[in-house]
Amino acid sequence: LDIAFIVEGSDNVGEENFNIVKKFLEKVITGMNVGQEDIHVTVMQYSETVTLEYSFREIQSKESILEKVRSIPYQGGKATNTGNALDYISKHTFTPVNGGRQDVPHLVYMVSSSPSTDVITRPPRSINVIPIGITPNANIQELRKISQPNNPIILHSYNTLIEEAPELVLQSCCSHKLWTEIPELCNKPMDVLFLLDGSSNIGASEFEEMKNFVRAFIESVEISNTSIHVSVLQYARENNLEISWNMPQETEKLLEMVHSIQQREQGPTRLGKAIDFVVQNAMSESHGGRPSASKVAIVIVSGRSEDTMEAAALSARMNRVSLFPIGVGNRYDEEQLRTLTGPSAANRIMKLQNFEDLSTMITLNSEFIKKVCMDPVRECIDEDGNKKKPGDKWTLPDQCHTVTCFPGDYTVLESHQINCERMPKPVCHSNLPAVKIEETCGCRWMCPC
Repeated sequence: LDIAFIVEGSDNVGEENFNIVKKFLEKVITGMNVGQEDIHVTVMQYSETVTLEYSFREIQSKESILEKVRSIPYQGGKATNTGNALDYISKHTFTPVNGGRQDVPHLVYMVSSSPSTDVITRPPRSINVIPIGITPNANIQELRKISQPNNPIILHSYNTLIEEAPELVLQSCCSHKLWTEIPELCNKPMDVLFLLDGSSNIGASEFEEMKNFVRAFIESVEISNTSIHVSVLQYARENNLEISWNMPQETEKLLEMVHSIQQREQGPTRLGKAIDFVVQNAMSESHGGRPSASKVAIVIVSGRSEDTMEAAALSARMNRVSLFPIGVGNRYDEEQLRTLTGPSAANRIMKLQNFEDLSTMITLNSEFIKKVCMDPVRECIDEDGNKKKPGDKWTLPDQCHTVTCFPGDYTVLESHQINCERMPKPVCHSNLPAVKIEETCGCRWMCPC
């Protein structure tokens, strides 16, 4: 992570409160893993102008930064030019020439207690801004606008800055790659498949944002034989398995493969067909699916599917595939998202305004990954919600599938459907042709009397 702290130093703040801000910075930076290979920090003060107090180019050691923070002089100034400060950050702070790294998330914490005295333009989406607003004078609406799609941290006085804010900052910032609960939650075999919409209603930049989302996920979890494997399917009129689980499951190789996926821009969106393909083919052992791994499909949906998906969604549930639909924008059909999850798992649905919010959902917050890792609960549970023990076997409501619970609490689904069309017809002694008899789970041939 590259983290920028920018703090207001105008006349409205006053020297006493500014010293509290310095103590807050000290407390937060002390709690961070700062270092050459870890978090990098830059510190700025702003009022009418911006003063760079500590840059990314300087030595990235906690001691050096803390020493500098303690000695920052209070700037003062009649104006609070927040727009100018954010403009400076957009144009200069994270650039390579100023020591910014291009392959890590960029995060800004802005401590402010006054409304802006100039016009604000929000930094690009690649820079995540979390304002820390101190009321009563902070303009909360203004801070909300700056922070989207994140939320500002709102405090009632400068004194609470030291009591409450450091913990909130450390929770929001330092979860990427350092999430403590995620390794444990995801420490089980999980085969995760991403479905990317490659249809013609997706723009080139939107397709790139989907790829960035997959890459952010890969960077944030453990890819290994005892943990997560990732595959990617692009769907539209046809389905293309871009990355299968047979391909090298190593972080760097997966990132390269995702980067090189090209949008195929084929006609209409057919999600039902795509889900069916995932369940019947892409998740099979022949494509690298592990029998003992939970199966998860993360589906990015931005438009209405032109085919029905009830049967495909049911097939996914029967085959123990957990579907996580992410609706992006306002063109998708919410009812179709609910069809995918089924009534009992509607909490898997995520809704986002923009494609840019996909990556942010991972880089800034562990909720989505926690949701994915916690979902395929490693318990054997039948269709009525009853817990089953290893060795238990039960029949699904369609009467054509049985499920067996194995040690380690994973289930295997067996199909008892018979397609008599694929079986040779018997030769009947009566020389009459065999008759096809339809049954609950398929059909069989029978010789007429």
